Formats: sequence, C-alpha cells, structure tokens
Amino acid sequence: MNIITYVKKEDINLVKIAEGVHQGEMLPEVMKGVYTSKFMVQAGTSAVPKRYSDRAVSLFIYKGTGAIISGDKTFEIEERCLFCPDFDNEIYTIEADTDIEYLELSQEMSEEDWKHHEMYHIVLPWFNTFSNWHLYIEGFRDSELKSYAVLHQYYLSRMSLGEVKGPGEVRLEPHVHPELYQWFYGLPGTDPFLFKAENEQIEVREGDWICIPNQVPHIVSPMKAGDHIDYVWFEVVVPGKEICPYYY
Repeated sequence: MNIITYVKKEDINLVKIAEGVHQGEMLPEVMKGVYTSKFMVQAGTSAVPKRYSDRAVSLFIYKGTGAIISGDKTFEIEERCLFCPDFDNEIYTIEADTDIEYLELSQEMSEEDWKHHEMYHIVLPWFNTFSNWHLYIEGFRDSELKSYAVLHQYYLSRMSLGEVKGPGEVRLEPHVHPELYQWFYGLPGTDPFLFKAENEQIEVREGDWICIPNQVPHIVSPMKAGDHIDYVWFEVVVPGKEICPYYY
C-alpha cells in the first residue's frame, strides 16, 4: 500500500456543473469525512457554490480576479485569498472578472466538532488575502523558503491551511505530525519539487494534488538549488488527537 496518495493535474476530471463552471473531485475517501475538489469559473460568469449545514468549508482561490458576494458583504478577489462561508446560513456567489480557479476543502462536523465550535471559532463568513497571510518560522526550512499561515488550526473546526513559497536550499529535514493528515497542491509558477514520505518519492508539478496520513516522516525538496517552490498545504486533525485547549 502506497503512503503517498496523489492525482496528477492532467488526471483531474473536470466536469461542467453550470454554465462556465467546472468541478473536479480530487482523492475522494482518502480521509473519512474530508472532501477536496478543484473548481474553475470562466471569466464573465458566476458560481453559486453548494452550501453545507454539516461541513466546515474553505475556498482557497489561487488564480483570477472578481468578487465573492455573501449576503450584504462583498469581498474583492485581487490576489490569492481564502473564503470560509457560514455553513448554509448565507447564500454566496463567486463573480469572475477573469478566469478563476480555486480549491474547495471541507470537513464533516462531528458532535464533538460542534461542541467545540460553540466554544471557539472564527467569525463567519471569513475572508483572508495573501497580503495578510501570517509569516512564521519553521526551523527545518531554509530561511528563504517562506512559510505563511492562511487559516489557523481550530479557527474552523480541525482544518488549517498554509502556503510555502520561495527558493528552496539546504537545511530541509524530514519531520512528522502525529495528529495530522496533510494534502499539498502545486500552485501556479512553482518549479517541480520532490515530495518524500518514508521510502517513497514523487515529483510534484503545478496542479498536482497529493496526500499523506498522520505519523509519516516527510520532506519537500527542490529539484535543484535555487528552484522556486510554491504550494498550499491543507491539514485536518485526526479525531481524538486534538491538542487545542478547547478540545477536552
């Protein structure tokens, strides 16, 4: 059984679901209760995403310009951004001025998730842009390879997101997350890079989507010194392994 599960860009089956809107499901059933899809919205059209009463949802928009209209609020899409809707409490629309591409990442809410959501969560709907990503330090990375927090863990149930961007050099070391399933997506402009998990290795290119389970040592490495790496990571805590003080 392979540790690394993946789908290459060319193998993501994009299906038309509305005029100017296409969806491709990616790696279904890798982790129970987690759903990941790629969407494309053509310029001059709009999408009305499906709303869920039982899933926490994050839309990571990495290409295009336009706006998200949610109730009486308008969020301008001018750079990479993240939008987290308020479950099914408010209809929202994505208006595309230019071709838009985004990832829809969602996690089913358990009874425990709802319990802790009542105690602690970010105000929804929530919108965050690249200019406001939080830069943080990871000691196993080279200093030129920047780590950005996009959605902090436990702000919205057990999911979190971040972006890693920059030239990769030395000081990259394997690390492990005992509590996290992780997904990775090669963003536009990235050079191909190597993803290693235990004794497996795969070359990741723009538009590829990969996943590893928790408790697996792994490392992202450039193909050669100075290559520009750019990817988004998505994580979900395995139920029962929460480390947030609000989970007890």
